[in-house]
Amino acid sequence: MQRLLNAYFERSKALSKINLDVLILYSNIREDETINLATKIYNEFDYHEYISYMQADYYRIQESLLEAAIDTCIEGTYWQNYICKLISESENRFSLMSEKGEMDDKNIYKIALREIKELKILYNLDWSRIDEIFGNAETSVYSMRLQDNSACIGYRNKVRNAMESDSDESTAEMLMNYYEEHGCGIFEQYQAFTWDGKLVGVRNYDKVTFDHLIGYERQKAALIENTEFFLKGYSANNVLLHGDRGTGKSSCVKALLNKFHNSKLRMISLNKNHIDQLNHIINIIANRGCKYIIYIDDLSFEDTETEYKQFKSVLEGGIEAQPANVLIYVTSNRRNIIKETWKDREDGAEVHSREGMQERLSLADRFGLTITFSAPDKENFLKIVKGIAMREKIEIEESHLIEEALMWDVRQKGRSGRSARQFINYIHSKIMVEKGELM
Repeated sequence: MQRLLNAYFERSKALSKINLDVLILYSNIREDETINLATKIYNEFDYHEYISYMQADYYRIQESLLEAAIDTCIEGTYWQNYICKLISESENRFSLMSEKGEMDDKNIYKIALREIKELKILYNLDWSRIDEIFGNAETSVYSMRLQDNSACIGYRNKVRNAMESDSDESTAEMLMNYYEEHGCGIFEQYQAFTWDGKLVGVRNYDKVTFDHLIGYERQKAALIENTEFFLKGYSANNVLLHGDRGTGKSSCVKALLNKFHNSKLRMISLNKNHIDQLNHIINIIANRGCKYIIYIDDLSFEDTETEYKQFKSVLEGGIEAQPANVLIYVTSNRRNIIKETWKDREDGAEVHSREGMQERLSLADRFGLTITFSAPDKENFLKIVKGIAMREKIEIEESHLIEEALMWDVRQKGRSGRSARQFINYIHSKIMVEKGELM
């Protein structure tokens, strides 16, 4: 019996030996606080079983595992989910080269193979003996499997499959495919970003789809086609979407992210006040393996502003070429983006007034594709209203819906997709009140 017990403990010790120092590529794992606490517990357990004094660390790790499972999870334990999360998000030479599909450095590949062995030790840690020491065998977060929820299980399950492969070479190949398909680092974690001196990931971005945008079929088709060319690696154009307010320009751009969510498309929303940092942003993303749309909403310049000159040089004509993995999509209520006054058209207003005006107007000409969104006429406005009402199953007679919509149109003094959406919000609440379903 004693010999069997000794053999059991020897196996436990062999499994528990962790050496984080070898992780020079996956340094995010080597430096992770939770991983270091786990390593401390296991390596102490490898030396002796008197680790009760580590109880605070033991439970602190469990807290981290629960928090990590909120956003994404795999078909496995909380511990395995945490390891897969760190591997998925790691930005290192191996994952960056894989993201671009350019694993041509054999040395990096060999180092990755070496580190995969250590990552698998971490992934396969058996916490049952340690759980018993802390009297936590029944409620251990380490060993609990995540709930079987298909809505929860996501693409990171591919990393789980990689870690459970018997062959290290197969694991490396599967991880390379994962990074090439989904990106790495912050671009694996998020699809949408804002800029605030640095890229800030947006988890809950607008989920609008093209199905929600009724009308403007020609405009939508042109925007989708250009974006498809871009994603397939063909030549594509920077785009200016201009026209009347509330006609769906911004919604169309945001809908692209939802239509192509399975691709490596990423969108960066840039405020006009940060246009002077556009070159810096492009330098950050130029050598990455994803495709980027830099999106500037509601852009316009006053005739006294000169920032447009720098923006114009970025679009075309600057000394540095625009990278093939970057496009710029801009929405504006002005066709020429820069405010034009009658003074600009007056003879003698400037010695070279025509040249000055042409310089300002040339900004819009730098966009290879210009898409115009005009305010809908009465017929198309009602078409949008009826389309939204049908999609949302508003219980109202069509004649009454039209009557109410026309009254709304008179009060709002302007037809647009936005005003149609606002009308539907109003009429839906009105119907609910009449039915007594709202207080």
